[in-house]
Amino acid sequence: MIVSKTPLRISFVGGGTDFGSFYKKNSYGLVVNTSIDKYIYISVKKLNPVFHEKFRLNYSETEMVDHVKNIKNPIIRECIKFLNIDDRLYIGTIADVPSSTGLGSSSSFTVGLLNALYDFKNQKVSPERLAEEAAHIEIKILDNPIGKQDHYVASFGGLNKIFFFDNEKVKVEKIKIPKKNLNLIFNSLMLFWTGMHRNSESVLIGQEKNHNKNRNVLSSMKSTVNQFINLIKSKKINLNTIGNLLDENWELKKQLADNVSNKFINNCYTEAKKRGSLGGKILGAGNGGFLLLLAKKTNHKKIQNSLKKFGLEKYNFKLENSGSRIINNF
Repeated sequence: MIVSKTPLRISFVGGGTDFGSFYKKNSYGLVVNTSIDKYIYISVKKLNPVFHEKFRLNYSETEMVDHVKNIKNPIIRECIKFLNIDDRLYIGTIADVPSSTGLGSSSSFTVGLLNALYDFKNQKVSPERLAEEAAHIEIKILDNPIGKQDHYVASFGGLNKIFFFDNEKVKVEKIKIPKKNLNLIFNSLMLFWTGMHRNSESVLIGQEKNHNKNRNVLSSMKSTVNQFINLIKSKKINLNTIGNLLDENWELKKQLADNVSNKFINNCYTEAKKRGSLGGKILGAGNGGFLLLLAKKTNHKKIQNSLKKFGLEKYNFKLENSGSRIINNF
């Protein structure tokens, strides 16, 4: 039994510039994101011949099929095909959060599955290769309208500055900041589940259709990346200034497509700001999922209580420094 453990992520600034429609025409895209201590676990083992089917798959559904082409789950199907695996397989999945919530779950799933399948074949691969191949499967083979950042943070883990160059090369730089700064930032962040699952594809398709109109907006979002890094590295770190930058980035993000936000999310965000939130954003494509806020610790209780009337509950998390890894092989 092989088990991979792959982190989910939160993104801070630069999201959207990791799409080919942007970085291919603008030299490079640039984002800051981090993995968190919420995971997708994928188990892989050879299926005993006493089972009639060749593939037994357990995720949000259960599949029992005899040929890889009949597998309904597109990521599982294409990962098996990509690695030319012809063995009988059992694949099972357990996640800390549901899919379609803005934490990069589909990309973490792809990275974690590839990692486990490579280990099944007794092959060790680098984080670079895992990320590149996972992005290739989701973006090129499955034609999903997504960017690349999630695959790389799932593979590498930690707090990163990631470049996406116009020649398809990707560079991951670990962001090193004073420990007191790191603790202050993560102790100041709040994550709220909106209760809204969303179809990220509809949001991202709209964003991609507007890519020419969005070029200036995305360029502005890219320019906030180095500002953000300088602020979190500062010896005299200022949460107000960081919050203002996140707020500015959120206002820019809402311009990318009409359905990035909605009335409910806007009302929640406005209420949180009244109670002391300094800035934040909806994670992922938008229109639902998790709401990330930055606030001084003294205001957390007020914000938490005020958002309860909207049905929002705080969801605790921490920084995760590791990317996808094999935690069992027996």
